[in-house]
Amino acid sequence: MKIIYAAVLTFLLLFTGSAGLMAQEIEDTLSVVLEPINVEATHSSITIDRASISVTTLQRSMSDMTARRASSLDELTFSLPGVWVSNRENHALGERMSVRGMGWRSPFGVRGIQIILDGIPLTVADGQTILNMVDPAMVQSLELLRGPSATFWGNSSGGVLYMRTQPPADAPNFMFRSYMGSFNTMKHEGRWHDRIGGVNWNAYGSYYDTDGFREHNSARLYRGGISAGFDITEDSNLEARLSYAGMPNAQHPGSLTLENAMNDPDSAYPDFAENNARKNFQQVMSSLTYRHDFETGLLTLSGHGTHRDLENPLPFGFISVDRLAGGTRATYDIDTLPFQLQVGGEMKWQRDDRGQRNTLPGGQPGDDVTINQLDRVNNQALFGQALFDIRSLSLNFGLRADRMVYSVDDYIENEEGARTFATINPSAGINYNLGNARLFVNFSTSFDAPTTTEFKNRPGGGTGFNPNLDPERTAGLETGIRGYYPGLNLEYDVALFGLRVTNLIIPFEEEDGGPTLYRNEGDTRHTGIEIHLRSRPADGVLLELMYTWIDATFGEGDFEGNKLPGVAPHRIGSKLSFNLGNHVISSDVEWVGEYHADSQNTAVNDSYFLLNSRYMFSGLNFDGWKLQPFASVYNILDKRYNTSVSINAFGGRFYEPGSSRNVQAGLSLQF
Repeated sequence: MKIIYAAVLTFLLLFTGSAGLMAQEIEDTLSVVLEPINVEATHSSITIDRASISVTTLQRSMSDMTARRASSLDELTFSLPGVWVSNRENHALGERMSVRGMGWRSPFGVRGIQIILDGIPLTVADGQTILNMVDPAMVQSLELLRGPSATFWGNSSGGVLYMRTQPPADAPNFMFRSYMGSFNTMKHEGRWHDRIGGVNWNAYGSYYDTDGFREHNSARLYRGGISAGFDITEDSNLEARLSYAGMPNAQHPGSLTLENAMNDPDSAYPDFAENNARKNFQQVMSSLTYRHDFETGLLTLSGHGTHRDLENPLPFGFISVDRLAGGTRATYDIDTLPFQLQVGGEMKWQRDDRGQRNTLPGGQPGDDVTINQLDRVNNQALFGQALFDIRSLSLNFGLRADRMVYSVDDYIENEEGARTFATINPSAGINYNLGNARLFVNFSTSFDAPTTTEFKNRPGGGTGFNPNLDPERTAGLETGIRGYYPGLNLEYDVALFGLRVTNLIIPFEEEDGGPTLYRNEGDTRHTGIEIHLRSRPADGVLLELMYTWIDATFGEGDFEGNKLPGVAPHRIGSKLSFNLGNHVISSDVEWVGEYHADSQNTAVNDSYFLLNSRYMFSGLNFDGWKLQPFASVYNILDKRYNTSVSINAFGGRFYEPGSSRNVQAGLSLQF
């Protein structure tokens, strides 16, 4: 590890020196590459060129929006450093996401990472995020904060992914796309934006249906959203958003043993198929944002709300959750001081009406009620951020105080219970301007409180909240350089980081097909290197390359010295595209090194290599509208691999197989 660090430090020093020379020889080209736009993922007025944190941005091209299937977020993020989205190809569970190893423990959905879609937090008060709300094909751009970010977002902020569906102003006003392909997959999408009567409108909708690669793996999803923004006065504006997602059925095939995953990868685990394990939900989200630019600064007020109705039949129980959640936030960015200052407050709340019965054959609910409780979570926070510019230096400081209260009304035992947590999270960073590059150092913290599901699933059974489960806490230190090398038309981003997570929340199972349980044990240490390169070596050619190395190891506890399961030490992602007149050809390469599937490190998921390719023809233009046919091939080499693992699953059922070679073809209509 010392050799790797020495090599990267040498690389940083060489680039630092070359950046200084370039600053003397070349006029400022940095303003073109590192545009001074706000980093929305920080919820502040920090700009990319002055940020002292690891941040990655992605702006999708119209050809990519047309030809890339984008049925899962991994297709957008696989070439970005630090973040890893494992597409389980199981809509009942959703993707597994981790940032620098944070979020590794999640059995479904996302834990430990803040996800925001068009300004609406998908992460609710207790830290849970369900990604089914996101249609990746509609994501136009994203920002990724790769380190602890509790200063900005509070609970469950080991990283931040901020996505936007708003198309650029020069995008077609209307776009319809439809494709069909392997596993009886079909999808239809529509999106529209325009300015009518002084109101900026943006809307999208999609329908998706598939049988899936495996048995008992079909899914159907409906998703849509609409927003309207307008100026109230010369100094104020208002923006409203509404989003919807419905999944009437997503079958759950379960995970497999290594032998079954190798020899019969398209099979389902028998108990899950026989009990018709599945998930269905309806979810509506809304938000309202008001901004007023006063002489002394900018006031921003926002509020959001969510309703989610879920049924989730599994072999061990028929789960139902009726969730109401939301929050408000107020910030004031003061402009009249010799430095930038933002102060604000936030409140988030969550109400889960949770039930569980026995599951009858065929996946129907029985009469044996095992859980009937009302869970509530309330989170209040105060925070401040300051930015000082001293010549070539930018100094960033942040502080946030959070108080979280969990309460439960247990209707079976006629008992009430509560847990309260309080935490303070600071951050501090330095950004140094080298001309065509920025060198930064940052210290930040985060905390990850148990979710209501993790509190409920307690070892030994019982109802109410687990009284022995406490939040994780993370402290992180990072340094890096990002900039532009004109000679190669190259953008680069290199970062080194170290994290220490204490009071670790560990998932495990006590019985075959049973629920995932949780306990606190020991700590983990994460160290790593992230390299991201983006170049345009010739007109019409774009090359992107990512390499991430991470050493995530258990510290004190039963697993001391073992590697963290579900975290691949080595990953490579690359994209190459050619725009040849009316023909656009692109390909992706992804390599994931082997990693462990359990905390004991007795099971390993082998490394895998994937090659995908796409083609689009853009020459069919007719009096203001375009018809663009496209086709794509995924897993061209037909590799047998496991796309994800079920960490610490009972009976060695760790493995979730990835699909064989598959193709899609379709048409896009734009005007």
